Amino acid sequence: MPKNTIENYLKFITPTAGDPTYSLLKAHLLFEELMRAYLARAMRHPETLDGARLTFVQLLAVARACSNLDPGHWCWAAVGKLNKLRNLLAHETAPKLLSEKIGEYVSFVVAQSGQSLPEPELPLHASPTESSPAPFYLAVDLATIGLYYTLSGLLGFDANAALRENDSYMQSLRRLDPADDQGAG
Repeated sequence: MPKNTIENYLKFITPTAGDPTYSLLKAHLLFEELMRAYLARAMRHPETLDGARLTFVQLLAVARACSNLDPGHWCWAAVGKLNKLRNLLAHETAPKLLSEKIGEYVSFVVAQSGQSLPEPELPLHASPTESSPAPFYLAVDLATIGLYYTLSGLLGFDANAALRENDSYMQSLRRLDPADDQGAG
């Protein structure tokens, strides 16, 4: 446990470039919203779940059970792995082997999706320069974006429509797409 000082407290709670904690916790929330939206559309009487206080694992199980997607599809396993990462970050101040566990998650998503990742803009735990106007993305961010995009499409949502609504986000993602670089210049 770090020394109990206000400086250590502020250092711990302040988001830091190169630290995946914030993006993984936020991504977990987006996957939870995705599953709730899917269930609201897939179930005959989704209102019966109002107030049920389902955990993430329970939501994942119900979504798997209701989906036309094979329950053994790799996306479900990847979301389960994301949940384990989130739990590490939510319940431990300094999770042991976090980098290795993130690496296993990223490797799983990349291997199962068959899609390689563009080079991340920032290696894990590196510091960005202040002159960079764009957000920085780690490999785990890119893998999770791919997983979200894939699963939302498989569940019948138009991920492109949501991205088009947020033009600044689309601009950031275009910078990550090597195909866009080939057409430029």
